[in-house]
Amino acid sequence: MSYAEKLLEGKYNYLKDGAVYSEEEFHVEKEDKSQGNYTFHSEILSRLRTGEFLKIYVDYELTHQFIPLRVCIKRRLGDKSSTETYTWDIKSKNLSYEFEDTNGKRHFHEQVINSKTAISTPAFLTSMIMVNHRKMDPVHKTPYQVISSSNLWDYEGPFYENEMFLELQSLDQVEIELAGNKLNATHCKMFHVASKDTNLVQGDDIYLSKHFYIPYKANFQNNVSIEIESLKTFEDQFSKR
Repeated sequence: MSYAEKLLEGKYNYLKDGAVYSEEEFHVEKEDKSQGNYTFHSEILSRLRTGEFLKIYVDYELTHQFIPLRVCIKRRLGDKSSTETYTWDIKSKNLSYEFEDTNGKRHFHEQVINSKTAISTPAFLTSMIMVNHRKMDPVHKTPYQVISSSNLWDYEGPFYENEMFLELQSLDQVEIELAGNKLNATHCKMFHVASKDTNLVQGDDIYLSKHFYIPYKANFQNNVSIEIESLKTFEDQFSKR
């Protein structure tokens, strides 16, 4: 029997025009055995204009090579709830998907996925997880295959594959300041479409930590940003990063 060892824990703030509208608390665990699996856990809490709270729970399990094994996303809002679960069979390359809608009805879909892929979740913690199994090209945009779905409370259809691109902005780490701490980060830009005509200023700026490439910060369109408020490693303190 193996046990999970906590490696990291922390918190993100989601901001619109500088005001916090959502929070995400997270931790990362690893099985305490050789080549143990990793699990990334997030809890997201958002207060809506109606005064209700949207709660999202994400559990993302990966192999020691950062290949997705199982991803579970649970949403709760008042009387509404939904759960979607992805289960990846590494040998057969079959990805099974189950969505339980707000009425309790279950929907299923299976598909063989031959390429290395990541699974999209609402958690900022897992947004750059694919960089662990494919490093960014130092010169060119690096493509990543991502599995997504449009299902929130009701079933809209099966999951689908799309492509995103990351472009490294500097070979050297850059210094940023967050929560009163100066941090060294890898600066890249994220594009959902890349071509020769892509305007770099349209890309979203992402600043990655050295801890499994979890992001420190991102700047999106319309004055939306996400910033890490705290990060504790169980080897070093955030203030030393």
